[in-house]
Amino acid sequence: MPRARSIPSLTGVRGVAALWVFMTHFYGLAADMLHQPWMLNSLFLFNGFRGVDLFFVLSGFILMHVHEGQFVQLRWHVIRDFFIIRFFRVYPLNTFILLALVPLVLFAPGYVAMQRHYTDPAFAYRAHNLSVAGFVQTLLLVQTWTVLKLGEWNIVSWTLSAEVLGYILFPLLAMAAMRIASLRSAVAVCAASLVTLVAILFVCHHANNNPTGTFGAIRMFFCFTAGIVLYRVYNLAPAGTERHGAAITMGAVAFIALTLFFPVVPVCDVFGFTALIFGLAYQRGVINTFLSSAPVMWLGRISFSFYLAHYLIIGILSWAMGQWLRNLGSVGSMTATVAIFALCLLVGVVCYHLIERPSQRLGRRVMQWVEARDARAGVQRIA
Repeated sequence: MPRARSIPSLTGVRGVAALWVFMTHFYGLAADMLHQPWMLNSLFLFNGFRGVDLFFVLSGFILMHVHEGQFVQLRWHVIRDFFIIRFFRVYPLNTFILLALVPLVLFAPGYVAMQRHYTDPAFAYRAHNLSVAGFVQTLLLVQTWTVLKLGEWNIVSWTLSAEVLGYILFPLLAMAAMRIASLRSAVAVCAASLVTLVAILFVCHHANNNPTGTFGAIRMFFCFTAGIVLYRVYNLAPAGTERHGAAITMGAVAFIALTLFFPVVPVCDVFGFTALIFGLAYQRGVINTFLSSAPVMWLGRISFSFYLAHYLIIGILSWAMGQWLRNLGSVGSMTATVAIFALCLLVGVVCYHLIERPSQRLGRRVMQWVEARDARAGVQRIA
């Protein structure tokens, strides 16, 4: 079966994952605003951070889909072009949001104090939040590469740091995946990667929380590797597998939903995420249709900007207006809840159109300029 050049539902599922992460960051404030304490015990809302693992698996799968065949052998110009495009994918938006936060840090000591106030010993390193060293670490996106706890600026940017590490490893991982010759071997490697991750999280007592830092890099590596090898599974799958695409997708969603009724069990959602992506790749069924719909696709397109900005917006509003928001009446609190979500979307849209998309276009122009320069140099050497 010929492989589709575009898989719209995988853009849509990225939007759903970003929305789930937003929920896990917002539901504490929302529960107070809406006077609904039951929300604080919701396993669905609590486990929204697992959307990050879905991002990592999806990233590996999509990169293989886009760059299939380019890394059968390691060639310098291919690796260089890949790194140029990836650099302009993540660094400009991260830098813009980081710089936009600087005036608040310089002129709002109350906000800085709030960000540094943590009584839980597990988060003691956040006493260094918004430090100069933390700024440099976040600017370079290396915060997950070491065990140094230099403090955070935009907490969600740890996922970008882990993703950049994945980009660095991608050429080698892709080359290794392309050498897997049998479907059975590809399935075994993909499953082994996920089993290893779940085992590590259990052994290190991270099965029911959201480990970042160096553990964030570990989460990325095993999910990212699973996504890369999953694409090999997709390529090696026998003809006719597409007939089961809708059932695989439905089964994956049912599995993920069932895990959310039990504490700790959602750590196994990485298996559901992997099956979901595999099923969606065949573009069959009602879930695929939903994720390919215009509103969900729109959310998927702006998801990176929305994801990177939302946590700061929630934190700033909680600091500046938290008490007022918590004292609103039922109508006012509902209106404010919707307004905060809308504001996060609006900032995401603005960042997407003014920063993210122009940065991607600039990256392509830089890559074309470098390729043209190399071509001119080659002609001169021949002459």
